[in-house]
Order: sequence, then C-alpha cells, then structure tokens
Amino acid sequence: MKKTLILLCVLTTVFTSFAQDYSDPQNMDVEYNRDADYPGGINKFITDLWDQMEYTQEAIDAGIDGDITVSFDVEPDSTISGVSIISGLGYDIDEEFTHILLSMKFKPAQAEGNPIKMNMMLNAPIRVGPKSKLKVKD
Repeated sequence: MKKTLILLCVLTTVFTSFAQDYSDPQNMDVEYNRDADYPGGINKFITDLWDQMEYTQEAIDAGIDGDITVSFDVEPDSTISGVSIISGLGYDIDEEFTHILLSMKFKPAQAEGNPIKMNMMLNAPIRVGPKSKLKVKD
C-alpha cells in the first residue's frame, strides 16, 4: 500500500510538472470564423485546375488517372505557400500541379474577423486522356 501511494505521488508530480501551461496567452485555441476555401468551392477549384493543366506526351500516352494529395498554406493575403505533394502521380504532373496551385487565390481563413494563415490538405483528381492539353516544351 505504501509503495502504491509513493508511486501515485511520484506520477502526480511528474504529470503536473510536464503539463502544458494554459495561462500563457500564446497558448490558446484558435476559433475560426471561417475556414480557408476556394472561391466557388471545391468543384470550381477542380474545374479551374483542369482548365489550366498541361501534360507531357508521356502522361497523355499513359492515360494517367489518379489523385494528387497536397498540403499547403493559405496566407492572409490569399496567396499559397508551403506546397507539399504528399502523394503524387509522376510524369511531371506534380510539378505542373504545384505551379498552377501557387498561381491560384483562395479566400483566407478568419479568426475574430481577421484573415489568418491556415494549412489545408486536399485530394485533387487528375484525369489525363487523348484530348488533354499538351505541354509546350520550353
């Protein structure tokens, strides 16, 4: 019984000494008034993406059909930064996707009425067929 009581005291001391300090004003939950999103929604995003994408002849010949999973930050000024392809497709599609994503504008997230940076993660379907736009070589 005495060993159990001592162990309980030690564990309590350890947990309280390493506990997070919630009195720190920097350590607070952010309550978003609005999450970041694309003007017109995800369907408009995919349509705009498909309209701008250009593919290599190899990608067109391979008939790539899959999804790109991407993580990126929407900055308070609506620009995109920190693009990271989590799951790509190859054939220079990932690079083209990143290039187009960086040129797009999103509505930034808002907290307490102010625009703030927010990380987003999404899956974008890519369908490459014989009628897809061929990328002009530089």
